[in-house]
This record gives sequence, structure tokens and C-alpha cells, in this order.
Amino acid sequence: MSINDTGLNIVENNKNNLSIYVHIPFCNSKCAYCSFVSVVGNDEEKKRYFNDLVTEIKLQSKNYRQFYSVGSIYIGGGTPSCLDYYYIRDLLSSIYKNFSVKNTAEITIELNPGTIDKNKVREYILSGVNRFSVGLQSTNPKILKSMGRTHTPEDFDSAITTIREFGIKNISADMIIGYPKQTLTDVKETLMYLISKDIPHISIYMLQVEDGTALKKMVDNNAIALPEEDLVIKMYNFVSEVLAERGYTRYELSNFAKPTFESFHNKIYWQRKDYLGLGLAAHSYISGTRFSNTESMEEYTRLLETVEQLPTVMSKTLTIEEKKEEAIMLSLRTAEGLDLEAYTAEFGENFLAKKKSLIAKLIEANFLKLVNNHLVCTQKGFLVLNQIVLQLCS
Repeated sequence: MSINDTGLNIVENNKNNLSIYVHIPFCNSKCAYCSFVSVVGNDEEKKRYFNDLVTEIKLQSKNYRQFYSVGSIYIGGGTPSCLDYYYIRDLLSSIYKNFSVKNTAEITIELNPGTIDKNKVREYILSGVNRFSVGLQSTNPKILKSMGRTHTPEDFDSAITTIREFGIKNISADMIIGYPKQTLTDVKETLMYLISKDIPHISIYMLQVEDGTALKKMVDNNAIALPEEDLVIKMYNFVSEVLAERGYTRYELSNFAKPTFESFHNKIYWQRKDYLGLGLAAHSYISGTRFSNTESMEEYTRLLETVEQLPTVMSKTLTIEEKKEEAIMLSLRTAEGLDLEAYTAEFGENFLAKKKSLIAKLIEANFLKLVNNHLVCTQKGFLVLNQIVLQLCS
């Protein structure tokens, strides 16, 4: 056991690994494409939410502290960096006090580059943050404005410089492809900018138009048009090829990293390992059971303040068939693909033999390939992954 600079017990042990996701639902404004649960809260609402969040942490720790040690913490949103730094400091302090956190834990915070400064970055690091995920999305100011982003490319540049001044190397950046009016040139410029900044982890998200978003309304009302599918494919193929040439490994459909910079926390989701979600609308997966918190701020507050009850509103233990489907879907998103030997060991059936004819056709059509007893998606296969999964799970 060791004691960190804050006097809090951080442990290294052989308990089962647990990853923690914390949802911060506050933003300065809502992006047009965003479907996540988020609000523009006032100071009183923010203070109350974090008090409730601490209560949830204490309640949940009783269920997990004895059996798990925390290998990663991911603070997402929303926009965690739109808050005063002490909210994040106190949040992490509460997790350290109530859970067993490994010395080696990966601790990530999401940032909007227009909402940070040196003081915030310093305080985040002193609080334990060792990985920063910075949302760029595009270097085209017109596209950023259309998205509803409140930062500029210059803000991103300043944010990266500030983070690196404190010696942090583990930085991730996001970019979106397939946004209305976005061109292949826009994507090329954004990608080459990130490469020039030597960002070691880059997430490339193909736009999904979600119900309830401002973008969905504009698309439905023909106020804005989505780019053609062929163009989006060209965008994805371009970023995949260029990043591979520059030494990045695509370790998951949307995530590319240089050696040693893959996100430990992200991989937990795709490997179907245990993670606990804290906060409004947060989702969890523990020992084959998925559960989630309420999306209602009022209900979240009522349950935690009035009856000190966990705000869980949905819980489902997966059936064997559902576990099989998730194993196929999530594994095929990764560079390793579906481990056929592990699948047989877990489910007691030979997947390759069961789906022999279909798999043979998908391999012949260059959608899948068989590598060291792993079923792996090709570049062509990644582009139609949903259809492949549907066929394999039917």
C-alpha cells in the first residue's frame, strides 16, 4: 500500500479489475449532433449534482470495494472542463476514498479546448488525471460553427501546448467525418493537422444522426443535407490509410493509436469486462448484467437525497444468446477480432463450424479474414460491420 500526495490510500492488489465511468452532464451549450444527456446548469444545480454524485459513489463502493480494484477512470460528458476545477478534484478525491484505485490506473478527462487554462490542467494532474481527451472535430471554422462547437482550431492548439507544458504525453483527439458540407479536403486538413501535432491517439467518428438532436431536425426538414455515402467511405479509407502509414494502429473501428497509447479504458468496453457507470444516465456492465441510471435529473436527485437509493432504473442479466451476440459484435470492432478458441471455451460451441458457409462467403468477398484462429474484419468489412454482425448473429 502507498500514500499519494493528497494523503489518500491508493492500492495495488490482485482483486478483480473494475473500470469507472463518470458522467458530467453539464455543457456551456449543446452541439447540434449531440444526443448525450447534457444540460446547461447554473451554479446551484452543479453543486447539487456533485453532492448527489458523491452519495452515489459512497453507496456503490459498498458493493465493489471489497472485490475490485479500479484500473481506469474516465470522466466524460457533457463537458467536464466547463466546470471549475475543484469539482473534478473533489470527485476524484471521493473515488479514491471509497474505492481501491491502482497506482497504475489510467485516469482520463474529456476537454473542450475552449474551456481550459493552465490552472485547470495543473489541478487535474494534481488530482490524478494522466490522460487528456480533447475534442477537435474539425479544423474548418465553418464546420465547427455548423456543429455548434464553441472553440476554434487555435483553442485546440493552445490546449495541447498547455497540456504538454506539464509533461503529459498521453493525449487523445476526436474528429468527426461525414458532417454536412464537410469535404474530403476538410478531412485531410484536419487529419494532417493532428498528425503534425504528434497526437498519439486519434478517434475518428463517422457521424450518426441521432433522434432528438438539432441536426436530426435540420436533416428531416431538408434544411441541411448529409454527404453521399461514397464520400464518407472515401473519408474513412483516407484516414485509415494515412494513419497506418504514420505508425498508428487501428485497434478498434474508430480508434487509432501509436505504440503504448491505446486506451486501457476503451478496451474494457470491447472486451466485455466489468465497468461501473456513475452519474446521470450512466451505464454499467458487471458480471454479465447491464444496468443504467435514470436520465432524469429530478429523479436522480430524489433517489439519492430523499431515500439514499441508487438511481438505477434498468437492469438486465444477459442471456447466453445475448452474450454470444455481444461477443461477436464487440470483438469484430477490434483489430484482434473474434477469438474463436475463447468463444468456444465460453459458450461451448465451435462458431467457425456453426457458421462455416456464411463465414466462407464473407471471407471470399473480402469482408472477413481468418488470422491465427481469430475472425477479423478487413478494411472493406469495417465499412459494413453492422450488416456483417446481423448476418453472423441470425
